[in-house]
Amino acid sequence: MVNFRIVKVLFLVLLVSLFAANCKKSKTVLADGYLVENPGEKKPVLVPEGKVKRGEYVTLLEEKDVAGIKYNLVEIKGVSTKGWLEEKNLHEGELKTATVIRDADLYLRPNEKSEKSGKAKAGLVVFVIEEAENFTLIQFPGKKTYILKSDLGDGETVVKTITIAGLGTATASASSQYIQTEGKELDYDPRNAFDAKFQTGWCEGKTGDDGVGESLTVSFPSAVHLSEISIVNGLAKNEESYKNNNRVATFKVESSYGKTESLDFEDDVFDFQNKQVDLTGASFKFIITKIHKGKLSDTCISEIKLVGTEYTPEYEGGGE
Repeated sequence: MVNFRIVKVLFLVLLVSLFAANCKKSKTVLADGYLVENPGEKKPVLVPEGKVKRGEYVTLLEEKDVAGIKYNLVEIKGVSTKGWLEEKNLHEGELKTATVIRDADLYLRPNEKSEKSGKAKAGLVVFVIEEAENFTLIQFPGKKTYILKSDLGDGETVVKTITIAGLGTATASASSQYIQTEGKELDYDPRNAFDAKFQTGWCEGKTGDDGVGESLTVSFPSAVHLSEISIVNGLAKNEESYKNNNRVATFKVESSYGKTESLDFEDDVFDFQNKQVDLTGASFKFIITKIHKGKLSDTCISEIKLVGTEYTPEYEGGGE
């Protein structure tokens, strides 16, 4: 009888242990960071191989408060690496992501009459927190807000709109772009090459080489004639960024009407280099064919300026 009771108690303990193990909460990492061994101390001790990226899943093991700051002891999913992370950098559950497919308004509440909280640019990857009728509550670095469901989709349907002085609205796309981490998809977006700012730029993101063959494409609603193309090479926000990354030595520019021109650019020029061209088309593809080598493998362009006019085809008269 005593033995039966012991077996029964042990069985119950086992069930409780299994239940507790299965009930461990999953959480999603909201920002890149490092697991630490000593939360709250002035000199943090980093956990070996404990770097976590936005979007990774972890399992909650323990919670504690240190000087008013909440910390979670977590284990990275798929490995046994454990460490402490501030609770504010985690969200309960395994969050899914979506992509903003067009430049869109953001709202404080799930109502189009609500006060707007800003704008999201097409291409931004966000976490989906919850859905409310026609709206979705989303999170991206520094913000939690609502967006219309119709403004979210997958990365294949993104429309990236730009405005080019004298030529009107166009769209910009690229064969690749460098993305440091989830949530920073816009840092080296192709639209940055048309924002009139030397502090931003497009960087190709092909891995394993220097970006030769990668391209950026500008498309217009109807044909235009280009007479001049100017570029600010590399990442020109400062000399260090310029030297660290590759610069374009030669662009092959392909027009949708079939004509191609090859443009050569000098190195160590921190301003616009202007090239006269004679190209007509509804879209223009800028293909990197040669580079000036930097310390890293990414090739970048800070600015592209297009000068031209709307194209009006000439028709040979056939009347009397």
